[in-house]
Amino acid sequence: MYSRFIILGLLISLDQLAARAADITFTVASLKVMPASRDKAANYALFEKLAREAAKRGADLIVTPEGYLDDYAGGGPKQAPDMNRKKLATLAEPIDGPTARKAGALARELKVHLIFCFTEARAGKLMNTAAIFAPDGSLIGRYSKSHIAGGEIYDAGNELPVFDTKLGKMGVLICFDRQPPENARTLALRGAQFIVVPAYGKTSTELDEDIMLRTRAFENGIYVIYTSPRNAFVAGPKGELGDQERSEVNGLVMGKVVLDDRIGDRNSIQVRRPEMYGELVQPAQKTKPVK
Repeated sequence: MYSRFIILGLLISLDQLAARAADITFTVASLKVMPASRDKAANYALFEKLAREAAKRGADLIVTPEGYLDDYAGGGPKQAPDMNRKKLATLAEPIDGPTARKAGALARELKVHLIFCFTEARAGKLMNTAAIFAPDGSLIGRYSKSHIAGGEIYDAGNELPVFDTKLGKMGVLICFDRQPPENARTLALRGAQFIVVPAYGKTSTELDEDIMLRTRAFENGIYVIYTSPRNAFVAGPKGELGDQERSEVNGLVMGKVVLDDRIGDRNSIQVRRPEMYGELVQPAQKTKPVK
């Protein structure tokens, strides 16, 4: 009888050890940098310099802000009043273009994951894209901003992929994509353990950055990594705000992510009743905003 308890206890201990061994801890470096206006060469040079510094400081994942390479040139009249599609097309590059190839080679040299944001030329479209590179320099995949607002010139992406990486299962949302809660929930249901949110915003507000993304993390039981020129932070699966810097100064913000048994451990995920949510999959109705 005692031997059974001993064996059972040993099996439980081994299970616990296996679970702990499966936990993943990694360091993310956010480039909290306001890029130079449409100066792709200068922006890439600064990216490379900071990426090298981040790798020396132990980064496993390096993230740029939204539209970093060309300074979010397609961001609409408030961002670039003189911009149009013809001008934006001169700044755009394909996913296998010269800058993306350099970013992939840098990822291979530094042995890090990279998320590099730029205007992508794709089959006659202009996409607000985040390219994801593996430590061997290969392209894991890309995400293109799917929710376009504020007069942006970009064409919308139509997918919410989850990427299998050595760091865990990753989703990506770009700037305004963080606001409709269905996006983060969909990624979480598809298995994302953490979501990276490159953004641009020249101004930084606690309500639509810190509070909103802590809520996205908490309600889905995942990590959210936010990277913008004036605010960068990591939000944990219990809604806790981790490593953060909000300032007007360019630099690196290092953060820690621990993927353990807290991921997905939320009743709001587990007790969902999809049969009650039919309106969520109906076409959006245009309504005037409440004043």
